[in-house]
Amino acid sequence: MTAEPEEQRTRLDRRKERTRRALIEAAQRILAERGTDVSIQEITETADVGFGSFYNHFASKSELFEVAVGEILEEYGAALDKASADLTDSAEIYAVGVRMTARLALTRRAVAQVLLQVGLSYAAEDRGLAHRALRDIRQGVADGRFTIENARLGVITTAGCLLAFLQTALEPTSELDESDADALAEMLLRMLGMTARSAAAVARRPLPAIPV
Repeated sequence: MTAEPEEQRTRLDRRKERTRRALIEAAQRILAERGTDVSIQEITETADVGFGSFYNHFASKSELFEVAVGEILEEYGAALDKASADLTDSAEIYAVGVRMTARLALTRRAVAQVLLQVGLSYAAEDRGLAHRALRDIRQGVADGRFTIENARLGVITTAGCLLAFLQTALEPTSELDESDADALAEMLLRMLGMTARSAAAVARRPLPAIPV
């Protein structure tokens, strides 16, 4: 007994989705381990799918990596939002994002590596982590917690400092630890206009749990 056309289409859709998912996950692993300087053949071998199937899902290697990076950063950004859901101080919400992101070098090295691969380009995105940082800085200004005039400049400064921190923290000889992540948040809070005393207090509040 043969499958009905609708059932055949459903099976085909599931097979296509599995292939697409395998390609994205392979790209994410490669990105974290080696960067983007790989061939499509290497990607399909890592995904354990046929080379010819690649172009059924993505027009180019760049498109695949864009999707792979976007998923990682959006997933992490959503976890930050969930962790900060019960917080009411906009300065603390911003600080939690900085402190947890700086800690990625210690807690989620693969995500930290992806951030480094993306570099400052993510600071110009209207989604993911940059979007959230911009939102939190603007809210801090509206609440009178921050005094910076250009919120996007705050995002660029935040991104640059975090990337430099992650780069250093991932080095085998690095001695940076969680207290340094908090010190970075304190420094950035002062950059946004908070007093030294207020910035120190906010940057050292207990961290909420972040979903893994």
